[in-house]
Parts: sequence; C-alpha cells; structure tokens
Amino acid sequence: MTTPATWLNRLANLNVARTERRGLAPHKPLLLLAIIDMIEEGKLTGPWISYSPELFFRFSCYWQIVYDRQRNRPEMRLPFHALGGHRDRIWERFTEDRQPSRSRETTMLCHMDESLWDELQGPNFRRAARVQLVAAYFDANEQIALCVRLKIPEPTTEAVATIKRDAAEYKKSLTKGRSARFRSDVLIGYQFTCALTGYRINTGGEYLVEAAHIHRHSESGDNDPRNGLALTPDAHWMFDRGLWTVDYQDSAYFVRGAAGKFEDESPFGRNLMKHNGEMLHFTITQGLRPDPKRLAWHRCSVFVGGR
Repeated sequence: MTTPATWLNRLANLNVARTERRGLAPHKPLLLLAIIDMIEEGKLTGPWISYSPELFFRFSCYWQIVYDRQRNRPEMRLPFHALGGHRDRIWERFTEDRQPSRSRETTMLCHMDESLWDELQGPNFRRAARVQLVAAYFDANEQIALCVRLKIPEPTTEAVATIKRDAAEYKKSLTKGRSARFRSDVLIGYQFTCALTGYRINTGGEYLVEAAHIHRHSESGDNDPRNGLALTPDAHWMFDRGLWTVDYQDSAYFVRGAAGKFEDESPFGRNLMKHNGEMLHFTITQGLRPDPKRLAWHRCSVFVGGR
C-alpha cells in the first residue's frame, strides 16, 4: 500500500518536460491542483474523472498565473492523458465508453489510483499536496500568486524573500493570484450563467461569461466574489458604463435600466430595457449572491440613470 509520504514524493517528482526558455512544464501540477479543488468542493465524488468543461475552466484559471512564462494557450489534453503514463501512474486512461485509451485525443475519462483518491479525501493531505506541487514546479513569482490563489503560506525561500523586497514586483504577483481566484470563484459561484440574461453556453472547453467587478477593481482593489457578477461580454460592457444596475429590495435583486440614456436596436427585438424590473438570474442550487452594499456603490457612482 502506498503511504501518504510516498504519494507526496511522487507528486513532487512528476515526469515533466523542461526547456531553457520556459523552465518546468506546469501542465500536470496545475491540472492536479484543479482536481484537488473539485474534490474539496464536493464536485468530484469518486475516482472517475471526466474531461469536462468545468475542469478545463479551472485549469485555464490557474494557467493565467503561468502565462507570462509559457506564452501560449492552456492545453489540458496532454496532462490529462500523460498523468496516466508508466512513470507518473496517477490514474488509468479510458475512452468515453470506458475502453483503455492510448492517445490523448481519445482520453476522456481517467480512473485515479484508489490509494491516492483515498488520501485526497483528507484536508491535511490536500493541503500538503498543494504545498508540494507549488514548491516543486513553479518559479518564485508564480509560487506567490499560487499561494494567494490557494490561501496557503508562501514558501520561506530566498527567491520568494527577494521578490517581497521589491514592493511593485510582489504586488504584481499578489494581484495575479487574486485575479485568478476572483474569476474562478465568481464564474463557478454563478454556475457560468449570466446574471442579467440567464444565458449559459460552453463550447466543451470555454464558457462565454466573464467575471465582472461591481465596485470597480481599479478603485476598490476588491476581489471578494460577492463583489462580482457573471455576465456575458455585452452585459459586462453595459454594466461597467452604468447603463444598467441592480436594486436590492426585500432580499431580492431587480434590474434597473438607464432609461433615456442610450439607444439600442435589434432585428430580433433584443434590447436592454426589456430587462428593466426583472430579477437577476440565479440558478436553483447557486449559493453566491452579490453584496447589497457593493451594488449600492454601483448605483451611486456608476449608474447613469439617476437614483
């Protein structure tokens, strides 16, 4: 039987590529961090793991943190397949109909090693696994951002200490981690559904909605998910320009449009003011709600339709 210490050692010694320009490939550890998050949140309840839009979204949120080093789009198929290789043996790989898969193009399901799955049910092991993954595969700037994202202590290394002595560089790393966490928390909290229109669409790899700040981040620095709304790009643009806002009355959220402050037309009869007086769209199981105080700031400081 594999012990917790053995698993932590294996997680710190994954078979990852290294290049002079990009350093250690972050794909495998980032995928594992995303999976650990889903286990912790109860989104994964058994060792069978699907190549799903939500898993890719979580992976892509982490990818924001390493983009400056990698300079390419997130690619999850490679680590999803490769973590089942003979050197890593994190899981076994299967096609959609649960036949053994030999190609990353056909790997749609993985069955995690039962021993590792059992260990990941414990919060102490999940924390230790995160600490190990962050320390083993990322540079100091990325470690700081990831620790903020994961709410774990920063490594006490000289490389991290050097960055912390440079206030601007340290703030940049902190901001990157907080931004990644905000985007993830808001869009997952709203279940990828636009709060204005109720529209939800994904391509199998991407969701349309964006994480919008209610109280402008440039002024507030506020990355609390309650300061966020999931919105389609057009709804986000209109919200930022104060063309609509949200009234909070008797524990309900109502859309208010800035009547007379804009013109819009569509051959399909789609317009912003048709949402006036409607309630914001929340899914039945959604727990996240916008903070009324932050909405009050938006009504007073951004909305162009008057109080």
